[in-house]
Amino acid sequence: MSGSRGPEAGRTSDPGAGADGRTEHIHRTGGLTARLRLRPRTALIAGVVVVVLGAESVVIAPYVHRAEGHLAHAHFRWLLLALAGEMVSMVMFARLQRHALGTGGLRVRLGSAVATVFAGNAVGATLPGGSLLAVTYRTRRMRSWGASVSQIGFAHVATGVLSTIALAVLAGFGHVLTGDATELLPIVVQVGAICAFVSVVLALVRHPAVLRRPVRALFRLTHRLRRGAVEQGSADRLLDELCAMRPSRRFWGRGLGLALCNWGADFACLLAVCHAVGARPALGTAVFAYVAGMTAVSAMPLLPAGIGSLDAAVVLTLHHGGVPASVATAADLLYRTITPGLVSVAGWVLLLRQRRQSARPRRPHDSGSGDSTVAAIPSVTAGTRTATGKT
Repeated sequence: MSGSRGPEAGRTSDPGAGADGRTEHIHRTGGLTARLRLRPRTALIAGVVVVVLGAESVVIAPYVHRAEGHLAHAHFRWLLLALAGEMVSMVMFARLQRHALGTGGLRVRLGSAVATVFAGNAVGATLPGGSLLAVTYRTRRMRSWGASVSQIGFAHVATGVLSTIALAVLAGFGHVLTGDATELLPIVVQVGAICAFVSVVLALVRHPAVLRRPVRALFRLTHRLRRGAVEQGSADRLLDELCAMRPSRRFWGRGLGLALCNWGADFACLLAVCHAVGARPALGTAVFAYVAGMTAVSAMPLLPAGIGSLDAAVVLTLHHGGVPASVATAADLLYRTITPGLVSVAGWVLLLRQRRQSARPRRPHDSGSGDSTVAAIPSVTAGTRTATGKT
């Protein structure tokens, strides 16, 4: 009798065991379903990358063979200048993101921001999905620093707006150098339209009563699609947080200066590698080649580091400006060796180092240090957050 009760008692002693087992099975099934959904998308992106690389290899193979001599005799001093320019560019972009987060009261150490920029570029340059994955990574890093949804959204939008305006200004500078003032009008119209749109959005955000109803409807639709519970106060909280963020004219002026330094230092890297291989393009031609390459990257964000599209734009523009195709190819190869090549190596080293540190057991007194790790992609360094005034 007691032997027959033993298994029964074992089966009924934990009434939640069956529920936990079912929950675990559901989680495993959901994870498997998510992976199956991602596989076709990942395969498609990988296929596109392989096709682009294959086509590019066939087209530029003769020019690469001819460029070997120029690469072998590259001037080391110009290469050092190119490396310095790329380092300055990365630091300027980190300062721009740090500047945008500071408007919402979040203070981040510059070293942490720079490490995140390096890691984000490494993720975006080596994984399918390109710049979209880099944005996702930076978003998770900002969350680990304690940024709210409104702060992250404002930082991404402000950084994108300022970078777009700065690139347009650089293109206008190229037209001024070439004496083609007729092309300045479309650039002025583009910059004016962006500024007007941002002004309208900021004016609406400062009057949340106008946006409250449509934002609530959007939140309800989002939760319905995700089949989750609707949070009544989430929309109001988001609008209140955005309303509290009032960037001043000084913020936009300093941010534009940082964005110009970011693009300008990266352009200096390209110009330096051109001189390293013996190319002497006109400054206007070099500006157009750089702007064309960056525009091609923006047009195809799923390609890692704009591979193929940026190279074709740079080489063709330089060749059209009078640089021999073999020399232009050599300059492009050196530029791509620095970014994303060396930048990606440094970024992945930082990622692996942080992953090793996060795997170590933490001591009890370290629990309140404010560090956190990102689940999907390992973090780089931890940021600190203190209250600060508006920029």
